[in-house]
Amino acid sequence: MGRDNDIQSVVRALNVIEALNQASVASVESIHQMTGLPKPTLIRILGTLASMGYVFHVSRRDGYALTEKVVRLSAGFRHFDAIVDVARPELEAFTREHKWQLSIATPETDALRVRFNTRHMSPFAPDQRFLNRRIGILGSAMGRAYLAFCSETERKSLLKFLEANDPKLHRTPEHRRRVRDMIEKVQRQGYATIEREPGDHVRSFAVPVLPRDPSRGAIAAISMFYFSSAMSEGQATGRFREPVYEIGRRIAAAVEDAQTSPGELQRAC
Repeated sequence: MGRDNDIQSVVRALNVIEALNQASVASVESIHQMTGLPKPTLIRILGTLASMGYVFHVSRRDGYALTEKVVRLSAGFRHFDAIVDVARPELEAFTREHKWQLSIATPETDALRVRFNTRHMSPFAPDQRFLNRRIGILGSAMGRAYLAFCSETERKSLLKFLEANDPKLHRTPEHRRRVRDMIEKVQRQGYATIEREPGDHVRSFAVPVLPRDPSRGAIAAISMFYFSSAMSEGQATGRFREPVYEIGRRIAAAVEDAQTSPGELQRAC
């Protein structure tokens, strides 16, 4: 019974923080209307939050306001985590319907990191475990898709990072030409692939996650894995490229909307 009371206390405190987050300053009466909590309970919760430094008592007339300390509660929740929250149901719905595994990756300095995939749901998922792993920009389909569709400024920065990490390889005119040709090809066909070792039957293609204004550049990349014994590249991209692209559009739009309107995701970002 005591544990249930403790849980309820936490829930009530979070409800009060959420209510205060909707207004710069709020009176006990207005918080009571937003949360439905009894005023004596509210006063106890506000007093506790104030003693911890999360709430400031402005005045008896004006009420209470959140302090900057509340920002620390979201310090571990980044923009990329918000993307995963939006992407998860979209990717899972695709795999539930089509069975093939999808992965989403976001940029991390000079690479991408796989933030989520549906390997756990797909009966056809490859053996490799890539969740939370860093993947190369040029050596992965998602990296190539991101590089081809990120902003020009970011693309130049990424290529400079790659040159700095391996100057002998990346500064040769031949390599620069190959990279330039690869970027142009990905932009032209709208998806990226990579060359596989002989005998490797795993295949994938990747598309960028683009905002409503594509000139702003990609915010992530999504890949679909399949087997060459099941379909060719042309069959895979012909059937699934547009549906995967559409998933990316919905993810980007949801993230954009969350950043410009009230809501849980916006506050987390």
